Amino acid sequence: MKSRKLLYISIFLILILLTLVVSYFTVLNYIKTTSSVVEDTVVEIPKGSGLSSISEKLMHSGVIANDKLFILYVMKEGWQDELKAGEYKFEKGSTMADVANKIVRGDVELDQVTIPEGLTVKEIARLLEEKGVVGEADFIEETQNKVLIKKLLGPDATSFEGYLFPETYSYSRSLTPKELIVLMVERFKAVYEPLSDQRKRVNLTDNEILTLASIIEKETGAAFERPVISAVFQNRLRIGMKLDSDPTVIYGMGENYSGNLRRRDLKEYTEYNTYVIKGLPPGPIANPGKDSITAVFDPADVKYLYFVSKGDGTHYFSNSFREHQNAVNKYQR
Repeated sequence: MKSRKLLYISIFLILILLTLVVSYFTVLNYIKTTSSVVEDTVVEIPKGSGLSSISEKLMHSGVIANDKLFILYVMKEGWQDELKAGEYKFEKGSTMADVANKIVRGDVELDQVTIPEGLTVKEIARLLEEKGVVGEADFIEETQNKVLIKKLLGPDATSFEGYLFPETYSYSRSLTPKELIVLMVERFKAVYEPLSDQRKRVNLTDNEILTLASIIEKETGAAFERPVISAVFQNRLRIGMKLDSDPTVIYGMGENYSGNLRRRDLKEYTEYNTYVIKGLPPGPIANPGKDSITAVFDPADVKYLYFVSKGDGTHYFSNSFREHQNAVNKYQR
């Protein structure tokens, strides 16, 4: 009788175990094969979110049907510490397993923003806020982070001006100003370092190269003119002649520039006013593109010392001051 009782208990326990095993594989199959996303849904997972808060948000967004099952699946896979923040798009028909895999891979939804050549740091900040990438004030604050400047650019660097490379960048909604700055500086280095072995062509430091490139960038939007404008400025530097570049004056005026450059502004001293100072200003006045940087290393073989805008986006170049004055009278007056 006793042995029969033990037999019944053993059979009962085996049945329970079999039920648990079948239930486990049924649930696992459900998680892996049953669609839980009824329509395309975008969900933002904030940084620092834990498994519990992520699963709750996914359920409330209609991405998963059961937050407890989602938690069990993630823990079974050992992924509880591998879920990544960001904006995710979950397609209609995705299973809970698909959702978990996507978050673990960090397969975030990416947007794009284009930074044009020749913008200053402040102009970039304004553009980023207009495009909804990051806040203008937050970006400006991070560009003034002295520790970050020295970490990314070296102990002698004082500003990111000139080093935020103009490019089209893909980014997630969780991107921070600091992460974007790092991305832009890394892109600058990737472009500049292969070119920098051409330093021997010019007797300039890296900072001076970028400063001249930024002036070239601001002086013309016509790509074919950049080597010629580079030659003009390098010819002037070679003979100790002031650069007389309007964009440097405007940059030095900062918030005082009203959009109209007056004759008296050209005489007002700032460390960037190349009508007053000799040589290059202390740093870049904008963030130049690759073509303007290349133009510093490879100026046109010309002896021009002057140029004036023709009003159509291009310039007239002159060897002598008299010829230049004639061009000014023709195109400016």
